Amino acid sequence: MGLDISEITFILSAISSAAVVAGAFFIVLQLRQNARLIEATLTQNRNDAAFSILERLTHEATARRRKQLHDVSESRSGGNWDGFFGSLDDFEIRSFAYQYELIGQFTREGIVDIALVTHMMSYAIVADWLAFRPIAEHLHGQFQTATNPWIHFQWLADKCREHLDSPEHLGEAPVLGA
Repeated sequence: MGLDISEITFILSAISSAAVVAGAFFIVLQLRQNARLIEATLTQNRNDAAFSILERLTHEATARRRKQLHDVSESRSGGNWDGFFGSLDDFEIRSFAYQYELIGQFTREGIVDIALVTHMMSYAIVADWLAFRPIAEHLHGQFQTATNPWIHFQWLADKCREHLDSPEHLGEAPVLGA
């Protein structure tokens, strides 16, 4: 009992169709697996960025730099800016402020989660922005730019203040002085 060419063609066509359907099924599975792998990688990268930021901001050198920012702000905010622009204090404080600027930019871009940042160090960001604001205003005048060069730092401080003032946050811990 032999198969004629039309039967062989029919069988091969059926096998080919089944292979195409199976291939499509495996492609869909592979795409889903790749999407999970990409999401896991993105999550890991975000976590790594958050931990890197936390490590940098809890480093002992950061405490000294924060203290310098607050001291310079206190001594200069009364209008005594002579010799500040271009000084070592100026460059060190701007360098410190750029850390917050980058954190704000990463947060706005979704690289670092805003909730994580606000829970980690919202009070420090707000306090440091309040200390830096007079310096930022002075430097903004020196640079003669149309926009605030530390707009992401300011945005981050505003978001952290919103978090600190939110009913959800106020329910987390007792309010001081209450």
